[in-house]
Amino acid sequence: MRLEIEFPLPVEPVLRRLEDSGHRAYLAGACVRDWLLGDVPEIWEILSLALPGEIAGLFAGAGLGKFSISAQGGAVGLKNRHYSCEIVSLSGGRPEGERDFMRCLEEELGGRDFTVNAMAYSLKDGLVDPFLGRADLENGIICCVGDPNRYFAENGQAILRAVRTAALLGFQPDARLLRAAIEHRETLAAVPADYVGCELRQIFSGCGHGLSGLIRQTQELLLTILPELIPMVGFQQNNRYHVHDVWQHTLAALEAAGCDEIVRFAVLFHDIGKPYCYTEDGDGTGHFYGHGAVSANITDQVLGRLGFDGEIRAKITELVKYHDVDFKESHRSMRRWLNRLGPEQMRRLLEVRRCDICGQNPQLIRERTEKISRFASILEEVAAEDTHFRVRDLAVSGADLIKIGYTPGRGLGEALRRLAAMVEDGRLHNERASLLEEASRQLVVDTNICS
Repeated sequence: MRLEIEFPLPVEPVLRRLEDSGHRAYLAGACVRDWLLGDVPEIWEILSLALPGEIAGLFAGAGLGKFSISAQGGAVGLKNRHYSCEIVSLSGGRPEGERDFMRCLEEELGGRDFTVNAMAYSLKDGLVDPFLGRADLENGIICCVGDPNRYFAENGQAILRAVRTAALLGFQPDARLLRAAIEHRETLAAVPADYVGCELRQIFSGCGHGLSGLIRQTQELLLTILPELIPMVGFQQNNRYHVHDVWQHTLAALEAAGCDEIVRFAVLFHDIGKPYCYTEDGDGTGHFYGHGAVSANITDQVLGRLGFDGEIRAKITELVKYHDVDFKESHRSMRRWLNRLGPEQMRRLLEVRRCDICGQNPQLIRERTEKISRFASILEEVAAEDTHFRVRDLAVSGADLIKIGYTPGRGLGEALRRLAAMVEDGRLHNERASLLEEASRQLVVDTNICS
């Protein structure tokens, strides 16, 4: 596929204003990459020899529509309702004599991370591509500008950026880049945990259906930043439902996942507790009783370490906790689950369960995935009815439970959902006194378990 710059460029008036004023102007970096791919960049980066003060003066009252203009360091930001661009001055306070702009431009591009981000474009000269970024873009490859060993030797964040760029574009890491990243993976230890978490979220939100393949390629890197996954590698399950060890099963399950990052993370962590729950019966068949709860506990700790926000952390952990439940094909059962999770999270749980099954013994998949499909149909029927009993229908509120000893947070919400499920099942009357009595009893039970 031959990629070309398509016209009209949204920021063409900005480029022409600079050029007509005697200042060379080039689009550069990720915006060139994205426009070649047919995407509209969030920010257009423009390189010029014009000084920041000159740039601001050129666009104040330039007759190009209403702009907001901001300046920081050697860059000037321009923003209107159509686009946002950042004009970066390469002059650094012009040196004496004529500066070789093309040499300056290539030096600037040579400092970029990957070849697909090291292209420039001007209305006059067209595409400037000294590192063959367009060819890599057309071939779907992420390559470093220059020697990847030099780039990664002391820069663990750069390794994560390489994987993230591959994931978001759906590209493959170049073989040299991959070898260098794995060789220097010890530098990942110095990367702050919250930075790792941010990069992982972007990786898991991209890649289309190629996430599992990317993880297979870069698993040494993933296991370095998530050492909690290591016990899964090579751990045999010794069960007729499984033909893979726990780690390979997880990767196979990820192959079946869509692009919902919450589902993807839940699938990644769903069996992380299995190595700690393994038992064998008399004939040597392996079992993992209670591994959902153990996996959820480990997942919660990992996501907390990585700085995931409370909401997404709770949703992922919840899916891991319930991923192995035995669903009953009844509207009554579905109403209970909807009270506990809500429609969106329940759909995710069924998707996690389907992925889990798809990563198991191929000979035993069909009947069980068909059951998940039937349960999904029941979910939509019940959700469409909108007659199931909900937390908001309870005769008590969260404030009432706080008065008897509950604390605000996830536990309070779980207690309310548990009460709603009991009312839905007919095990409890929706009366204030009965609800508070049951809530008090559950509070004592939970406190005893935790003590």
